[in-house]
Amino acid sequence: MLNTNAHLLLHLLIFSPLITSAPATPSNQVCGTIQPPSNFYQIYEEEQFTNQTSGLGPFFPSGEFSFATQQEANNVNERDLIASFKNIACPPVGRGPYNIEFNFVPDSRYTASGNTRIDVFAINGDLPSLTFPDGEVSEYPTWGSTNRQTGSLIGTFTLPTGADARKPRVLFINSVVCRPTINLRFSVTNDSPAAGSVNYFSGPQAGLRIRFGC
Repeated sequence: MLNTNAHLLLHLLIFSPLITSAPATPSNQVCGTIQPPSNFYQIYEEEQFTNQTSGLGPFFPSGEFSFATQQEANNVNERDLIASFKNIACPPVGRGPYNIEFNFVPDSRYTASGNTRIDVFAINGDLPSLTFPDGEVSEYPTWGSTNRQTGSLIGTFTLPTGADARKPRVLFINSVVCRPTINLRFSVTNDSPAAGSVNYFSGPQAGLRIRFGC
């Protein structure tokens, strides 16, 4: 049985988008059930041959994660993010639609520069695992192994900068078919050579979430 508490953080996915990908649009809806991710992972392009990954845990005392992704100029030295939503209440317990959203609440700790457009990809199948010397098994995605399981682009959204970063907004990314666990990959778009980075503290009250039941 996989253990995600001690070494790293993540879970499995079989994922299908309900609709084709589209640019994120602001939304002010607050109905339904809000569920933040259970875990985040960072994966690093420069470590693709060293079989390394970084779990973003344990949580901050406030229950927050660092939602961070970046790339240098000319699309090199990328750092992507994997987010895992677990124990989602699918029908008949819950009801759709199941919307992937980013609830942007202004935060003085937020940093962003250059290209802040973020692509969101489905991840197919179970994530790779690693058996540690003590016998514990944990999911252990790396850049290379995650590339092999990264599926379709399901959406793109832009995190605000400058004066816009002082305004709260909810960015709708896409609606998805419910699965008990949904894993997503976030990457600065590489449709231009511009460098870009974002770092936002995502937690129960702000940041990445699934909203359902409206």
